[in-house]
Amino acid sequence: MAAMIILLTREQMRLLIEETKKRYPIEACGVLFGKVENGEAVVVKIMTFHNVLESPTDFQIDPEEFLRALSEAEKEGTELLGFFHSHPARPHPSSNDLRHMKLWPGNIWVIISSTDYGIAAYRIVDDDLQGIEIKTDYHKRCRSLERWQPLFV
Repeated sequence: MAAMIILLTREQMRLLIEETKKRYPIEACGVLFGKVENGEAVVVKIMTFHNVLESPTDFQIDPEEFLRALSEAEKEGTELLGFFHSHPARPHPSSNDLRHMKLWPGNIWVIISSTDYGIAAYRIVDDDLQGIEIKTDYHKRCRSLERWQPLFV
């Protein structure tokens, strides 16, 4: 599988950090929706969810809420790109994250540090962890994507 790039607006990055600050010390969590075009995952909608575990080191999204979000995304013509959550340390997958990532191979996992607000993205491909480049300038260079209005819910 080819290398992947995730495209987030600066506003989306800022809102991910704000959500991390708001939920601290509990892990923030949510879902990323959009489209994959030419090896670029274009995030057009970010949905935040309550961490039902109320944990500073793990997260879980309510399955019914998640299914409703998937249904809504399908009606909007977007697809599940992956998930985001915060970490009380550096933005790198924990062993628990890796177990969950293997259940969603190819999906992107954005992790935000709640200590220094660093952001990194990863995915599992063929049982290997891959880092994903994050770009934030796509609205300036992707006219074909203007129909997708970035949204944070």
